[in-house]
Amino acid sequence: MKNTLIHTSLLAIVLGLLGNCGEGSSDSSALALAAIGGGASSVKVASASDLSIESADDYNANQYGLITASTLRTWVADWANNKPAGITGNLVIFQANKVGADSNKSLILPTTGVKVFVSVDGNNTALYSWKTFRETRYNGLISIPGGTATTGGNGIISGASIDEWFHTYGVDPTKDLIIFASGNGDNYGSIGHQHYSLRYWGVAHEHLAILNGTIKGQFPEAELGNDTDESVPPLNGTFSVKQLKNVDNRILTLSIEDTIEVAKNNGHHSVKGLSSTVLISDNRTKNNTNTISAYTSTAGWQEYDGGENTTGTTKTSGGAVAFEGHLKGAVFVPHYNVIDRSSLDNDYAYTTSAAGTFNTLKFKSKADIKDIWDTYGTTGGPNAGAPAYEEGQTILQYCRTNTRTQTSGISTQLILGRPSVFLEDGWSIFGFLAGNFPSGNFNDDVTAGASSYPSVPVKFAADVQGAIESGARGSGLGPHYNSGVKKSTVDYFQINSSATTTKAAFVEDWNYKNQ
Repeated sequence: MKNTLIHTSLLAIVLGLLGNCGEGSSDSSALALAAIGGGASSVKVASASDLSIESADDYNANQYGLITASTLRTWVADWANNKPAGITGNLVIFQANKVGADSNKSLILPTTGVKVFVSVDGNNTALYSWKTFRETRYNGLISIPGGTATTGGNGIISGASIDEWFHTYGVDPTKDLIIFASGNGDNYGSIGHQHYSLRYWGVAHEHLAILNGTIKGQFPEAELGNDTDESVPPLNGTFSVKQLKNVDNRILTLSIEDTIEVAKNNGHHSVKGLSSTVLISDNRTKNNTNTISAYTSTAGWQEYDGGENTTGTTKTSGGAVAFEGHLKGAVFVPHYNVIDRSSLDNDYAYTTSAAGTFNTLKFKSKADIKDIWDTYGTTGGPNAGAPAYEEGQTILQYCRTNTRTQTSGISTQLILGRPSVFLEDGWSIFGFLAGNFPSGNFNDDVTAGASSYPSVPVKFAADVQGAIESGARGSGLGPHYNSGVKKSTVDYFQINSSATTTKAAFVEDWNYKNQ
C-alpha cells in the first residue's frame, strides 16, 4: 500500500498551508496555534492530499485502509504473531450489525488480543449513534439534527461523544488497530462514516481499516460466535482526542461557506488545503441498478436534475428542502456501481439464522473502480462533456446526508488514493440556504397570519452566490424552488439570520482537543 500521509511542519502552517481555514476565517492559523497554549512545537495541518492512501492492486496486501477477510482471519487466528508492524495494542472489530438474523452466528469470535463489539443504533440516541458516529451539531448558521429531537442528528460526532466511545470500549487508537465491518448487507454508509469520523479527529490511517465485503459469507460458521460471545465493553478506557491535539484533519469535512466558494466558480477557489481545481461529485444515486443509463429515470437523478420536492429533509414528516438541483458543475457519479452486486456467494453452509444465497458486497477491483471514475463522467448521460479527473485533484463529494458519499469516498480515498473531502451535512441541510426563496412557496403551517422565509446571510445563500444549477451539468439553469415548504420544518433547523460563520462546530472541535 502506498501511503501519501505527509506531516506538515509548523513552517508550513506559518506559510499558510492550512486545511479548512479560509483567509480571515474564525479558525485561522494564529488562533489554532494559540489554542495549543504554546506547548507544542508543531501542528500537522493536513491538506486533502495528505488524507488519502492508495490501495495495493491486490487488496490482500493491505494492512490498513480496505482489508480482506483473509487478512482479518490471519489476525484473528494469531494476533500476537501476525499483527502489523507498529501496532502494539489490541485488534478491535466493530461490527455494524449481526451476521445472522438472531443471536446465533452473530459475530466473529473474539480471541486473545481480539475484541469484537456489535454497534447499536444509539447508546444515547438524543446525542449520538454508535452505529453512525453522528449527532446534532450547530455550525453557526444552521443546526444539523435528525428526525426528531430525541433521535440524534446528522452532524459530525463531537469530541466529548467520541471520547465516550473510546472510554466505553477501552480503545486506544495510537496502539490498537480498529476494524469496521458489516455483519451482513450493505453498511458502508455507516462503517465508512465511522472511519471518516476518526480520521477527522486525527486517528492515523495505520490504525484504521474497513473490511471489504460482509462477514457473512466470508467466515465459516465455526469462526462465528453467538451474542454471548461478544466482548464486554470494559468501561475503563482513558484515551481522549485531546491526545491528538497536534493533528488537524478538519479539511476532510468541508464547511458550507467553502463549498459555496468552490462551486460558484466551477471548482476554482481560494480555499486552503484543496487542489487548485476541484472535481465536484454528486452521489445521490438510487440503489437499484448497475445500468448507468437508467439513472436518468430514478429518484436520485431527479434530485440532481431539480425535480419538485425530490429531496426530503431529515425531519420526520418534514417535507422538502427549499430548493432542488446540484452544485454547479457537479458530475453525477453512481456510487452504487463501485460495489460488486452481481455475484451471489454461498461458500459456507450456514443454518437457520443466516441461511440462503447472498452477496458479500465486496468492492470491485481497483482497475474497475478507476475505470468507473475515469470514464463515467465523460461518456454520455447526465455528464456528457464533463472534464476528466486530473491527477492529484481533490474530489468534493456530497449526497443527501453524507451517507452514500461514504461508499464512493472509500473508493476514491482508500482505493484509488484520490484526495477527497465531504460536504459537512449534505443536501438535506444545504438545500435550506435560499436567499431568494419565493414568498408564495412558503407554507405557514404553525401560526396564523403572514410569515416569510428566514433571511439567510448573502454570503451563505447558495442560490444568491450562483453555486446551484438544475437540469443537466452545465445547463446554466438556477435552482428549482420547491412549493409548499413548511414553516415548522424550517424552524426545526434554526437558521441564524445573523450568522457570520458556518465553521462553529469545527472551532468547537479544535478548542475541545486543545483544552
